[in-house]
Amino acid sequence: RHIDGKGKVLFCRGMSEELMENGELIVENRGSAWREYKLDDFARINPTERLPKGILAKKIPMEALQPFTKKISLYLNEEYKGGVKFRNGDTVMARITPSLENGKTSYVDIFDDDETGFGSTEFIVLRERENISNSHFLYYLTISPEVRDIAILSMTGSSGRQRVQTDVVKEHELIAPPLPEQKAIADVLSALDDKIDLLHRQNKTLEQMAETLYERWVSDKEYDSSIKDLVNIQNGYAFKSKDFQEFGSDRILKIKNISRCIVDIQITDFVSSKTIAKVDDRFFINEGDVLFAMTGAKIGKMGIIPKTENPLWLNQRVGLFKEKYKGARFFAYLHLKSDWGLDYIENTATGSAQPNISRTGIESCEFPKFGYDEIKEYSEQLGLLFDGVIFNLGKIHTLQSLRDTLLPKLMSGEVRVTQ
Repeated sequence: RHIDGKGKVLFCRGMSEELMENGELIVENRGSAWREYKLDDFARINPTERLPKGILAKKIPMEALQPFTKKISLYLNEEYKGGVKFRNGDTVMARITPSLENGKTSYVDIFDDDETGFGSTEFIVLRERENISNSHFLYYLTISPEVRDIAILSMTGSSGRQRVQTDVVKEHELIAPPLPEQKAIADVLSALDDKIDLLHRQNKTLEQMAETLYERWVSDKEYDSSIKDLVNIQNGYAFKSKDFQEFGSDRILKIKNISRCIVDIQITDFVSSKTIAKVDDRFFINEGDVLFAMTGAKIGKMGIIPKTENPLWLNQRVGLFKEKYKGARFFAYLHLKSDWGLDYIENTATGSAQPNISRTGIESCEFPKFGYDEIKEYSEQLGLLFDGVIFNLGKIHTLQSLRDTLLPKLMSGEVRVTQ
């Protein structure tokens, strides 16, 4: 994908041909058919739904929403006692800090037809208005700076518990295209999100294959050694708060960047090259590295670094697996995310308000004693599977970057989808 000298955004292979003219999205001024709306006139905000208390229904908890991810991957079956209600086609947006800033906004499509579910009271629900808005376009409008920035700026309350002022968001004025163009825009962006979702599902399958091998190897084994046979843990560098800046080339990965086996390398703090000149190379992060959250609510969360050209650096209280055999970091990764590993982390962490686990605490996690040849062979097998995971993570990163570049341009009319 690139923008040529005539201002045309050339698109990626695999996009639906009916959405483009000769494979292109054309940059031009938005047409006179674009209209001005208040958001409350364009979408139904927190629409009324009936769900009797005490009934068993599908619940989408806040943790089910992944940062800047359209699809919702899980729900719980729980008795309805309260919370916002919604159905397929609705967009749910977190209204509390830091969930909103972290990108927790998703599109509901996992219910049955005509089924009503519920979720956290910290959601705002947006629903299309018939003959005015398209539900998928509304989702992308909600995650675009057009609405997202207004929602964040409207937040009030005590530090750490700020919430969006829904009435302010309702009154926000925007300009939107007619329904056919809304659908065309949503189709372009949805095609990218569908590819991203497919890659995530492929990675889930690859990890399940790796877990099957791991379980076969460790079953019926005595845990008479530790994962120090596989890896050492590298602590992060203690960057100072004054070092951080909003722009730059060198990115700093913190605990907040780790979520559900994924590391977000897009929304980061930066530091200057002058600061990096003082930092030892052992804190540099390579593609395929495994990171471990050592503190706080995310303690024990791990993530794998995608293929990237961005220079990445390790912040304090984030651990990095330094493997002793090729692929051994994935052996340790699978062990620590197993039920045994999770129990070990929970029981080893110290501190009630802010749990912590040390480098030596992680390395001391019990693990079966394997011979040199066994560890080497098993690690290499896992490495082959996770090579596919890392490759897919790189493609996901590229597609997300493309989507995020196109999103504000399509929503503002700077880039038009030819029809």
